[in-house]
Amino acid sequence: MKNPRVTLAAILAVSTLLAGCEQPAAPPPDTVAAKVGDDTISEFELDRAVARLGPMSAADAAEARGKVLEALIDQHLVSHAAWNAKLDKSPEVALAMQQAQRQVLVEAYMERLFKDLPQPSDAAIRDYYNRHPELFAQRKLYRVHELELQLAAGRVAEVEAQLKQSHSLAEFTDWLGTQGIAVKSGEAVRPAEKIPASMLAQLARMKDGQAVVVPMDAGRVSVLQLLDSQAQPVSFEQARDAIAQLILGGKRKTLLEAEIHKLRGSGKIEYASGFAPAPAEPATQSGKP
Repeated sequence: MKNPRVTLAAILAVSTLLAGCEQPAAPPPDTVAAKVGDDTISEFELDRAVARLGPMSAADAAEARGKVLEALIDQHLVSHAAWNAKLDKSPEVALAMQQAQRQVLVEAYMERLFKDLPQPSDAAIRDYYNRHPELFAQRKLYRVHELELQLAAGRVAEVEAQLKQSHSLAEFTDWLGTQGIAVKSGEAVRPAEKIPASMLAQLARMKDGQAVVVPMDAGRVSVLQLLDSQAQPVSFEQARDAIAQLILGGKRKTLLEAEIHKLRGSGKIEYASGFAPAPAEPATQSGKP
């Protein structure tokens, strides 16, 4: 990293949680790097702030170290001014401080939860590669024209029928206007991995010029017209690291969901009136609703 730029804003971004939430009530003895009033900036705090700037050469780290210390001093001065102005008593600030502290604790808990997860095996990575040719061996770049519609769920079938009847996307767009359906239109080139799975499954089967309706989340529907596509495969070796991270991410998600389920089962949760979630739909049995 050449001539690292370290500003107060940068340090606020990388060290606010560290300085405001990670410090224990009684910090361990440490070399003092600087004092700001009655506060001390320890070498530990300085080293953590420098580390959060990312990998650097020894020379760049040494240069950044002095700039980071000055930025931490500025941070302490601004923080003191905020305390003197009693900004910590503001409901918005108090809530933000509580949320920041909780987030630090959540991240620390998750780090401990995930630390013993093994790296995916070569066999697992190869299996993932083979099961997703649309992302790797048969990967494509897709140029699409997309219409994003704000649409009630009950009108999706009507829109699909009109799309089939229309001779062009322009004609279909004109019809949407007559129906008072809000439309956002745009054209983009996207690689397969940047396309949501529901859309990619449709695009992979389409020919140039074809259009399809893809329901998204509540009240939103996407109409995709495939303009053209270009093959751009990725070899197993090129994809190995990315697949390993995907598999590891899936394991982490599963582990976290199980942990939250356990914590919810052992914790005491009480909803105030009007805030309780709707009861789950009963499961069907033997074909009977």
